[in-house]
Amino acid sequence: MKIKNINRIAYTIAISFLLISCFGDKNTIIGQDLGDTNFINTNFSGNKVAFSALPKNMCSYINESKLKEFYPDSKKILFDEGKTFASKNCRFLVYMSDEKFDFLSGTIFAAENVIAEGEDWKQTWELKKKMSKSSAYVSGLGQAAIWVGKKRELSIKMEGYIITITIPGSPFNKEELAKKRDYKNIAIEIAKSTGLF
Repeated sequence: MKIKNINRIAYTIAISFLLISCFGDKNTIIGQDLGDTNFINTNFSGNKVAFSALPKNMCSYINESKLKEFYPDSKKILFDEGKTFASKNCRFLVYMSDEKFDFLSGTIFAAENVIAEGEDWKQTWELKKKMSKSSAYVSGLGQAAIWVGKKRELSIKMEGYIITITIPGSPFNKEELAKKRDYKNIAIEIAKSTGLF
């Protein structure tokens, strides 16, 4: 009886792994060349705001009028003022109608960049980019920036911390997908409007 259960669990895990590998956004880094440093922003002159100076409520860095430019069909925009999580963050909801649950959710997070002794952030970021099929480097933001299209996520490396912006959208909402918004451009413009870069 126990062996049958173990076999079922093993088969379930194997099938789940195959489905995630086939349909997910993960990419293998086996066999890929490493050592590319072209993604580093050589014009980076330092942080405009130190991590310690960032407030827990980061909603002040999200420009509501800029969001409305990219979501002109929205009814309203609401901000969750950093109370949802323990880190420095803001969650913003772009409501597409007056219905309670008809919104697209976005976030901005700031997290300290903890690197193990002997590790190089450049290698870490190169691996981060190569592990996602839908990722691309973005120039001119922080020390380096990576866009992951599947997650609608822009990660920006600063000195000592990382800013991550997730753009409001929905991979399953047919109406939203039909609008063909340029999420990458929205993320870059929202990032630039924060005044952090």
